[in-house]
Amino acid sequence: MRKFIYFIVVVLSIHIYGFPCRAADLLKQYDKVILIDQIRQIGKAYEDGKEVCEFPVITGDDETPTPPGIYIVQKKDANYFSHTYQTPMPYSIFFDFRGKRAIHEGEVPPPNLRKDLATHGCIHVEEPYIKWLYNWAVVGKTAVIIYGWRTGA
Repeated sequence: MRKFIYFIVVVLSIHIYGFPCRAADLLKQYDKVILIDQIRQIGKAYEDGKEVCEFPVITGDDETPTPPGIYIVQKKDANYFSHTYQTPMPYSIFFDFRGKRAIHEGEVPPPNLRKDLATHGCIHVEEPYIKWLYNWAVVGKTAVIIYGWRTGA
């Protein structure tokens, strides 16, 4: 548990906040945390400070970024359809209403093919991980921490 909190505080201090106290206070409030590492294009789910799942992701790029930050799951919709992009976004876990960003089901190619592909700012996760994550995350009670900027990984 201590290693997890120390890791998160350091990462947030470097990438998001100038002061780690706010991040540490936030993590005490949430038993469930989804951590998205944009540098490595990996997601991890933590419950009570213990990793319970790791999964590959694909995020936005320079043109359509997935901004680093701390968010809270605001809404879930298993059958969401994007009218903007005219595409289904199954198992959507919305964390940024203002930016219209969600974690949702989507293609995650092998690492050697990801370089030229990106999302429009959302986070793609493939089955079976997205179904598990969708069922596991709790609206208003799960934090989403996104750190780093995608570098073409």
